[in-house]
Amino acid sequence: MLENNKKIVHLIIITSCLFLSIICYLTYFQIFRAADVIDNPYNKRQWAREDNTLRGMIYDRRGVVLAKTEIINDKPVRRYPFDHLYSHIIGYSYRQYGRSGLEAFYNQQLMALTHDSPVSRIREQLSGEMIKGNNLLLTIDHEVQKTTEELLRGKTASAVAINPVTGEILAMVSKPDFNPNTLVDDWGSLVNNEASPLLNRSTGGLYPPGSTYKTVITAAILENPYIIDENYDCTGSITIDGYTLSDYGNTAHGRLNLTESLVVSCNTNFARMTVDLGEEKIREISRRFFMEKAIPSDIPIQQSRFPYGEGIPQTDLAAIGIGQGKLLVTPLHMALIAGAFANNGVMMEPYMIEEIQSAEGRVIERKNRQQHNLVSHEIAEEVKNMMIAVVDRGTGKRAAISGVTVGGKTGTAENATGRSHAWFIGFATTGEKQVAVAVILESAGETGGTAAAPIAREIMQKALRRSD
Repeated sequence: MLENNKKIVHLIIITSCLFLSIICYLTYFQIFRAADVIDNPYNKRQWAREDNTLRGMIYDRRGVVLAKTEIINDKPVRRYPFDHLYSHIIGYSYRQYGRSGLEAFYNQQLMALTHDSPVSRIREQLSGEMIKGNNLLLTIDHEVQKTTEELLRGKTASAVAINPVTGEILAMVSKPDFNPNTLVDDWGSLVNNEASPLLNRSTGGLYPPGSTYKTVITAAILENPYIIDENYDCTGSITIDGYTLSDYGNTAHGRLNLTESLVVSCNTNFARMTVDLGEEKIREISRRFFMEKAIPSDIPIQQSRFPYGEGIPQTDLAAIGIGQGKLLVTPLHMALIAGAFANNGVMMEPYMIEEIQSAEGRVIERKNRQQHNLVSHEIAEEVKNMMIAVVDRGTGKRAAISGVTVGGKTGTAENATGRSHAWFIGFATTGEKQVAVAVILESAGETGGTAAAPIAREIMQKALRRSD
């Protein structure tokens, strides 16, 4: 009898443990994995709800409709009024191929899957009416976006424009792109296209920054005036640890200080000064500028790369000084760096969603702006003035705008294709209006001053006009 009682007790314990495991398992999914399960493209219940939901509208900052849902044959169908123009920002939403862009990142909001009470869900089921999703109001300016796309058309490129004071993303274009309205028909050709039209190069493309990175190095040099002798006699080449590094076109620039070294983009002096600064200070300034760190934002941004362990060789330090070697950055990151120098050394967290509103217009969520102090006001002002000199009389002349203060830095980045990327990062200021940009033309085979600076000028000019 006693033996039987023991068996019953053991059975009860085992059964209780099993029930407790199930409860813990379900609780874990409910609390920690619910969002992932809801957004999983294989979630059939979600797609079933999609058939009964008017997915939320997406607007630009002035109310231009960028994405909407129409009822066709009693079924909701997603439409994108401007075809390819917002393909990488808004993305797509299709049962066959899932979602991308804002359609993926904000799926719960667009589907009104958040903040639902049991009462509202019961009411939806009983009424039989279509569920109305929440709307997204973006920081994007449609006219600036259009101008940027036109300037990059036919190129493999990216351009980003931001407000450096607020962090608002005003325009973001990646080329080549695609038409989300015809995605189903075009899918085969898109996924087999070697130019990767589905890739958002602005947030996901990683490139060597070239000489645009000299702005970061300049800040480090200014912070350490007793370590670095900035005065230099450029002969067109320099040998560091047995490796000979040359200036563009083997140009001998003669006597230079730090400002003139940035103005003419002297590779040899920046390589020398970076080696003199040493590994510790270069690593610290790079990390401070969010290299090898996640950039906080309301959209996913690929982490820029500074993949160096302890003991960086002098030749690698020299390469870092001119934005080469193993450094890789996104165009959005470089726009933020340019913006930080224009904004007194403060980098604002970039954001694209100004507001999330209910279908009735009630504000559900509004962005809280966050900032990061990268360098002191004094250091930022010095770098800013040097960048202005680059546009006034240096390699960035083609970015100049009459009557507007423009600063920038060009870059001509070597890469595996053998044809250099053309870069320009910069800012423009007039009165209270400001804009910062980054433009990269992939494998353009031209200098940044020749190819990218004129495009940046047109984008900045359009953005300043639109800020009235």
